[in-house]
Amino acid sequence: MKKWVQEHHFLIRKIHSLLGVVPMGVFLMEHLITNSFGKFGPEVYNEKIEWIQGLPYLLAMEIGIIFLPILFHALFGVVFLWAWKDNSLQYSYSRNWRYTFQRVTGVIALFFIGYHVWKFRIETALTGIPVNFDLVAGAFQNPLVFYFYFLGMVSIVYHFTNGVWSFLVHWGITVGPRAQQISTYVCAALGLGLLYIGLDALWAFV
Repeated sequence: MKKWVQEHHFLIRKIHSLLGVVPMGVFLMEHLITNSFGKFGPEVYNEKIEWIQGLPYLLAMEIGIIFLPILFHALFGVVFLWAWKDNSLQYSYSRNWRYTFQRVTGVIALFFIGYHVWKFRIETALTGIPVNFDLVAGAFQNPLVFYFYFLGMVSIVYHFTNGVWSFLVHWGITVGPRAQQISTYVCAALGLGLLYIGLDALWAFV
């Protein structure tokens, strides 16, 4: 496995960064926007969720577009993490710290996504309990769950938007210092926007 990863490291890195943006990043934005309908009340939120759950071939789309890309991204993220050596204290550059935070938030996001998928997809499917406003709001009555979601939301948004910045560099889209500086501002603005949407939706259920 290690030898295979070393031989195909460049290709794996490319696919890893691509999947982090498409489809995972696109799904993240869609998911946050859908959840933000919770601020309009239970009826509006439940209507949106019922529409999504009524889509044909939903399970196939979830496996192909969401679960498999997440598994690939997470698997090789752990492989890269295992080989990573933190030098942000010795070389305290902003890029080094961003790289460190990317790894830390990736670990948090992995546990967060695992819990979220179990709680609101797998467990509900096994028990037959419908996913609706009351179910989500009830879960957030537990302060530990609420603060875990707060931490997870911050982590996953940072991991995504900083990953977009890295994607643009690694794919040769932002080559020069000026282009990378502009993309820093754009990605930061995107992160703040997504964080606002996510936390606003989280608060709506509380």
